[in-house]
Amino acid sequence: MPSPSPRATPDNHNPPTSNLDLKSKKRNTPYLPTPTELALLAVYPSLLLFGALFSLLSPETRSAPYDAARHAHSQDPSLSPSYFARKDNLFNVLFVKRGWAWITGAFFVFLFTHPTYGTFDRKAKATVRWAVVTSWWVFVTQWFFGPAIIDRGFRWTGGKCEVAEQKFVEGAADTGDVFTAAACKASGGRWSGGHDISGHVFLLVLGSYFLVQEVGWVVVAATRRRSSSKLVLKEERSVVMHDGAVKGAGVERNRSEVEEVVEVDDALGYGGKVAAAVVALSAWMLLMTAIYFHTWFEKLTGLLVALAGLYVTYVLPRWFQLRFSPALANKPNKKSNSPPPPGGKPKAFFDPFENPRQELLVFSSSRSSHRLVLNKFAIVPEHFILATSAFKEQTHLLEAEDLAATYACIDAYYKFADERKEYGELFAFFNSGEHSGASQPHRHVQLLPVGRMREGLSGETTEWGVLADRLLVDEDVVGRKLPFKTFTEKIWDGMSGEELRKVYLDLYKRATRAVKAGFLGREGAEEVKVEERAEISYNLAMTRDVMVVMPRLAEGAEIIAPGSGGGDDGGEKVVGKLALNGTVLAGTALVKSQEEWDVLRANPETVVDLLGKVGVPTDEGEDDRRRWSKV
Repeated sequence: MPSPSPRATPDNHNPPTSNLDLKSKKRNTPYLPTPTELALLAVYPSLLLFGALFSLLSPETRSAPYDAARHAHSQDPSLSPSYFARKDNLFNVLFVKRGWAWITGAFFVFLFTHPTYGTFDRKAKATVRWAVVTSWWVFVTQWFFGPAIIDRGFRWTGGKCEVAEQKFVEGAADTGDVFTAAACKASGGRWSGGHDISGHVFLLVLGSYFLVQEVGWVVVAATRRRSSSKLVLKEERSVVMHDGAVKGAGVERNRSEVEEVVEVDDALGYGGKVAAAVVALSAWMLLMTAIYFHTWFEKLTGLLVALAGLYVTYVLPRWFQLRFSPALANKPNKKSNSPPPPGGKPKAFFDPFENPRQELLVFSSSRSSHRLVLNKFAIVPEHFILATSAFKEQTHLLEAEDLAATYACIDAYYKFADERKEYGELFAFFNSGEHSGASQPHRHVQLLPVGRMREGLSGETTEWGVLADRLLVDEDVVGRKLPFKTFTEKIWDGMSGEELRKVYLDLYKRATRAVKAGFLGREGAEEVKVEERAEISYNLAMTRDVMVVMPRLAEGAEIIAPGSGGGDDGGEKVVGKLALNGTVLAGTALVKSQEEWDVLRANPETVVDLLGKVGVPTDEGEDDRRRWSKV
């Protein structure tokens, strides 16, 4: 939701507040290669251009006899302008002629020796990319439901197989009907008359850039993680989400697959160095091809055909990222993982925080009261969880050590972000009670990077800021315009766990009184007792500067599409349910399906009505409520 009021600057006497003015950065288009990719791709036409100029300016090359039918200079060692101009040179025979075997070998050495590809899922995805590129190589050079594309192209442009130093016997097959270069050569003829796409250029460009893509982004990721590096390469790729939003490719990254390499040399590893050697040799042989073989147009078409396959493999998939709210639709609901009865855990209860999967575990210690775990059902990349090491109930009131640990995470991330500006800050939230959106009974606080939540926003929403922080700036103005009641207090760095809990309990009591009384300030509201188990459902939000509690009366409400059902009720149709948790205090509502998204976008007032049903209603005017209907 956008801000209903301008940003304000906090009083200088208060502890420093977080920066709310982080702007979303302009993204690279997902329909074209990134600037870094374009710079790397530019190497190929540059090599071809340099080779063409060299062949024109070099006296030895210019004066050497050239056989247009063989697309090469004279193969006589005494007449050839260079060892590399001869087709029997060892680099051509042992490397280029077996080029795809070298490319494939280097790729699989990297795939099976590098820690980044330690999981089956990553190996499978990389193997699929190899299969796509390999299929393109087969189609172009070996077979395409008959003759390869290169051979078909030659025939389509008027080429044929002519007999060289062979006489026809009457009744013999016309070698002009031979459909492939290999068959033509086997019959004693040679290709002539058509356009012959340079297979060498095609192979060397396709194979080398394939390795650059597979190895290069691993090196970029390692460089990005080096906090001591002055030059930090950022994720440049963008993807198109199901709703049309353009987001950084990191939103699709599986954060459970965290690489363990931190230096560029480590990032390359043995396999990466093998791949780099193959790429370097490919570049050299591409230059030799540019100087000594084929016409400039044949080399250009070889380049373009290779780029077409690379575009389909590496750029086209960025158009179709179909994840809407990542993994939410597969997240277990609370009914399938019911809270344990008072006094212990049920035998059938599965606790994901008791023994987390190693690929999700960020931090755990026998001496620590809490552990950090990556969220398997992440809302945004780097969504993680602070869970108690020992089982404690989600419906019990938070303890001082819970709040202290939460603030320690927020503060540590803030100080790291102060050095790395693109990371922003953390938004922490806690769901407690059956109406809060909680799905796990093991006590846990969830933490979201604010910068990640901002990714993909456009238009008015680029001014989006965390709702909890906006309440701190002006609770009277912002709070009155909300369709639900919230209770806010300022917090700051240096507060102890007990001091944080005192603030928390005060907010909890005010929220409980609001639930019991029906609205805040009603006379006769009973005093709230602080017991182990919370009396109400509520959401808690924390940032570095503020703590907010929102009392809950319902988890969500049905999303109704008007005029689509055709029934007696005016054609209304229930398309789903909007279930809200603590992210509502960030100013965010999450949906699980495209249909729900479409209905809410088309009927923004529905969002306000739904929000008014989940919490204690406020008594603001209808005009104020409409200000929150822009999404």
